[in-house]
Amino acid sequence: MHVAELLLVSRWLSAVPRFLTPLVGPGARIGFVPTASSIYDDRAWVDFDRATLREQGWQTVELDIESMTAADAQETLTTVDAVFVSGGNVFHLLAAMRRTGFADILTDYVRAGLPYVGASAGACVVGADIEPLGLLDDPAEAIGLDSTTGLCWIDEVVVPHADGIVSGRAVIDEISHRYGDRFTLRLIADDQALLVSGDARSVISS
Repeated sequence: MHVAELLLVSRWLSAVPRFLTPLVGPGARIGFVPTASSIYDDRAWVDFDRATLREQGWQTVELDIESMTAADAQETLTTVDAVFVSGGNVFHLLAAMRRTGFADILTDYVRAGLPYVGASAGACVVGADIEPLGLLDDPAEAIGLDSTTGLCWIDEVVVPHADGIVSGRAVIDEISHRYGDRFTLRLIADDQALLVSGDARSVISS
């Protein structure tokens, strides 16, 4: 699948305005998907991302796919100019996206040109597979995930926090050692993002 416009960030969101503004203009409506963090009591990073987007001038529309019907989620996507999927556990996120049908719905919209911003787990889920991320997130926290194959919008595996600040450098080195021969790994540091525009890809600061 050749997706039009993706911004896949590791942690920080400073690249979002220069990515979205040329595509949707300032002050646009962003569908905010907090699902990856729903299994945790502390969701401070999600609150921080939501607040950051609003400080940048965007309007956020909550898209809690676990509490919405597929029809409601699809209807909400017709009202937003872009989608932001926040961080958390990528295994839980992928399981929820599949279980609710949101994976297919969102894929159709992004394929049709809806800009997508994914942070951490939200960046990882769009790749070829999430198996290597089992060293960063606990796969056992996902319910009913029968395959680690990702959404396959890109043919790489995004590995966030590659500078080791979040998890430690040894974990990142182990991912590379254990999975580098099986998957095309895209390591992204916390101050970086992968910009995907059609077939073009570039790492930019964020």
